[in-house]
Amino acid sequence: MGKKISTLLSRNQRFIPVVATAALAFIAYGVGAVLYPGMRNPQVFFNIFRNNSYLLISAIGMTLVILTGGIDLSVSGVMALTTVAAAALLRDGWNAWVVILLMLLMGMALGAVMGSFIAYLKVQPFIATLAGMWFARGMCFFISDDAIAISNNRIYTILGQTKLLIPGLSDPEAQTGAYISIFVVVAMLLLVAVMYISHYTRFGRTVYAIGGNEGRNEKSARLMGLPVSTTKVLVYTLNGFCSALAGIALSIFVLSGHGLYANGAELDVIAAVVMGGTMLTGGEGYVFGTLFGVLIFGITQTLIQFNGNLSSWWTRIVIGMLTLLFIGVQSALATRKGGHRARTAHSVAPRRRPLALVGIGAALILIVIVVASLLRTPLGGGPISGTSTSSAACQLQPYRRDTAGTFVADGAVITYERNGGPNCVDEIYAIYSDGRIVGDNGVTTIEHRVSPEEVDTLLSGIVGYGWFTDEMYDTWHTPCGQCYGYYVTVSFDGQEKTVKGVDGGTDAPADYWQVVSLVKTIVPRFP
Repeated sequence: MGKKISTLLSRNQRFIPVVATAALAFIAYGVGAVLYPGMRNPQVFFNIFRNNSYLLISAIGMTLVILTGGIDLSVSGVMALTTVAAAALLRDGWNAWVVILLMLLMGMALGAVMGSFIAYLKVQPFIATLAGMWFARGMCFFISDDAIAISNNRIYTILGQTKLLIPGLSDPEAQTGAYISIFVVVAMLLLVAVMYISHYTRFGRTVYAIGGNEGRNEKSARLMGLPVSTTKVLVYTLNGFCSALAGIALSIFVLSGHGLYANGAELDVIAAVVMGGTMLTGGEGYVFGTLFGVLIFGITQTLIQFNGNLSSWWTRIVIGMLTLLFIGVQSALATRKGGHRARTAHSVAPRRRPLALVGIGAALILIVIVVASLLRTPLGGGPISGTSTSSAACQLQPYRRDTAGTFVADGAVITYERNGGPNCVDEIYAIYSDGRIVGDNGVTTIEHRVSPEEVDTLLSGIVGYGWFTDEMYDTWHTPCGQCYGYYVTVSFDGQEKTVKGVDGGTDAPADYWQVVSLVKTIVPRFP
């Protein structure tokens, strides 16, 4: 029996990373469901797809890039630029569909330019795309130094708030139960399309032919007459399209645009692709495996959130170790495969295998330690408090809990505090049921008035997003120098709840940013 399994594995080595990633994803979620009963709710599982749809979209494009033996560090910058440019155009009254089309064309253009530098001018992908990332980030702040809210846009609201109910897990008449968002469907359709392209078209076969074997495959592909340069340009163009589409999904997710959104997302995307079984050297891997790489990322975030004792930075630690593990497995498989092909395999392979096994064993031990500490003990402390420093120039102030409590005791139904940002603001607002709004930034106070009906509509919207359910929970990490921390308290129908999050923090519930966006539309701005 053992010999049969060994033979089966040796004949299907290319599937081992994908199968391992899929197994790890489902095992991790199963363990979480045992430890945390809340994870047994089907909606928690579907929220992983909702919260990471933008990451999956970007990772699909990155998979093709890595299959050619390249890399694209610009994806996060293009995502951020898309959010800022789209928000700015929508603020100026542009049609949403026109804006979306322009953003996709912009992403494709940036990808084509970088691909041309790589394919025709022989610039290293790392350098070309690093320059592209900094260009995109710089353009973000050329457009706006501050976050730009997307409010009162019908198309974006529909795309962001439409719930696609899951048959068998929901009640269509009551519109309740498990659901996914539109961009989850978009991501899945893109996944299927790219899977077909990569395996059943000449373009896809050329992509695989270019990558791997330390660049020698590319030379062989050129000798065979394959359009190597054209294919590379098309791959980076397609990745630019995916990055822009991911940016659109992100802007709809948070209903705003900011130059520091998706900060470091290029590493998350690359890690998801590697964990999905695609070789960093190119030539081997499957687009389908990337789906499970993204799932691993999302499940790790979910486990940390349900644990409640660890900051979101533990996600980086776990993902970093898993990435190292998968690279080690890939290296071991590549060494074994190369050893079988070489004439001296019987003498070379045994020398390398112990080192590979030691590395993999060490990585496994580290992962076991991290997971054990993550699930059982509060190593690393709790979530970072509001007194953390976002930058050298801005010391964040703690949540003004007493002030918010005074407002609520005085009859306020909503308190909203925005803290941090490039100007280190600390603004708190109180919204009353009669339409009165009071704001205080520590220096001046302002008053504003809206109709009581507007406040009722706002409250209904917030409650409709599940404010008083377990699906609305705190998330917190050290804000970037340009980002804001938010604290929202809602007092309604005998219930009171405060939820906090960081501007652009995609580990927060998707509906939290919908609530923040709703509140932003009603509160006045300080002069």
